[in-house]
Amino acid sequence: MTTQPQTRKIDDPARQAAGLLIRLGVAVLAIGTPCAAVVSRRLIFTMMPVGAALILLGVLLDPKRVDLAELRRAVLSPMGMTALFLLFWMGLSLVWTPFPSQAGERYIKSAGTALLAAAAAASLPAHTKTSNLYLLPVGLAAAALATFVVAIMAPAPPAANLESSTIDRASLTLIMLMWPALAALAVRERWASAGALAVAVAIAAITVWTPLALAALAVGAITFALATSAPQRVGLVLGGALAAVVLLAPLLALGLAPLVPGDGALASTLRAGAQIVASEGLRLLPGHGFDTALRSIGIGYLPANTPRTVVFEIWYELGLVGAVAASALVFLAFRGAGAASKSAAPFLLATLVCGLTIGLSGLVTAQLWWVTLLAVAGAQFALVVKGLYRSVRPAAQVVSAGSPRTQS
Repeated sequence: MTTQPQTRKIDDPARQAAGLLIRLGVAVLAIGTPCAAVVSRRLIFTMMPVGAALILLGVLLDPKRVDLAELRRAVLSPMGMTALFLLFWMGLSLVWTPFPSQAGERYIKSAGTALLAAAAAASLPAHTKTSNLYLLPVGLAAAALATFVVAIMAPAPPAANLESSTIDRASLTLIMLMWPALAALAVRERWASAGALAVAVAIAAITVWTPLALAALAVGAITFALATSAPQRVGLVLGGALAAVVLLAPLLALGLAPLVPGDGALASTLRAGAQIVASEGLRLLPGHGFDTALRSIGIGYLPANTPRTVVFEIWYELGLVGAVAASALVFLAFRGAGAASKSAAPFLLATLVCGLTIGLSGLVTAQLWWVTLLAVAGAQFALVVKGLYRSVRPAAQVVSAGSPRTQS
């Protein structure tokens, strides 16, 4: 007697549409964002929300893709609660900021960008498809090639500052998004491709010759090399050291200012920071409110040589409360990165070090483009981390006359 073949189940159209939308969203974040940075300084503000919205729309079509228990654990984790408290304190400081309307608008944009990216990252499927994972190195390779071509064919004149230069921003974008792209290749053990991609990004960055981007690349590479053998130890050491820098920044300014002689930029900035700290007194406890530091420099309330690092902004705007929360977040982020899978931890640590190097350099990291870039990097790493679950091929199934069994 001939056995009739089983009828194949018709795929759920809603599930197929959800998968397509999620893939389109990932493509926008992985390919569209780094490539758009080469031609425009403002396209990133469109790419990130569109990519995140496509991912969330795909999840709404297939809500079974979301692991609510995992999302709840992430929100209630120490790092999640610390991040939410810092976001709350930034919003509360709008009550006493001297620029409430401008600060409120910037807070809504920055907080909305961060929360949208976090929601998209948390909503990504629990098991990343390999085809989606490879979109990260493909997009970065295309962006590196485009950056190289633009830097060679149409060299830009020196800009007044880095924030106003499209090609310099593109170089920083390459450096920040290089690490999740390399991690995507590493978790699939494509080491030769990862090496070639790193060389391509380095060549593009050297061609543009943005000193800050090259410095961040060098520091990130050193961190990666150290973390390959002992990621947990490196994460704890770096997290503790950088958290201490954030928390003790006023004391460091007071102590270092007399030790740096001359009238150079560094000495002048340290002296200005020390004078501001000495004159603030108890005002350093609550801070002056969100979005105050740069605007105070612009109107002449603070001297032009005032420090422009993210640490000074945290202390001046959010005070001791914000500095404690920020230092705790830095430590928890580095500790969590070091405790991640050994194949992803070095790349996570390198990204964090690159971001803090740029933040401590004096670049205006409070601008929305930088917040958006960090959000994109975070979403890309979420995709990579979820791709780790498919690094082991499942056992083959053998169907016999009886019930199916697993072939070992």
